[in-house]
Amino acid sequence: MKIKLIVDYGNGSEPEVLFTNLFVISEWERIENRRASDGRGIGISELACWAHSILAMKGEKLPKTWREWLQQNPDLTISSEDKTDPNPTDAATDGN
Repeated sequence: MKIKLIVDYGNGSEPEVLFTNLFVISEWERIENRRASDGRGIGISELACWAHSILAMKGEKLPKTWREWLQQNPDLTISSEDKTDPNPTDAATDGN
């Protein structure tokens, strides 16, 4: 699952573009005790958790949790766009 996240702090600075990866999604599953395949959908909480994880991986100084990060940035907005390849190559699907 590759999701493009656009993080806008609402302070006049340029929004930051981030991309999820396997580690970020697996960390979210661990932190939130969820599964990407559970059928419950993706909401703002997921986007915030993913963005927080990516920014932390980049070395940004952040609060310990994504909830604290949101609380400290009340004007923050996060939007997303699914960038997962809907038509993977035959090699990726093993010919199925």
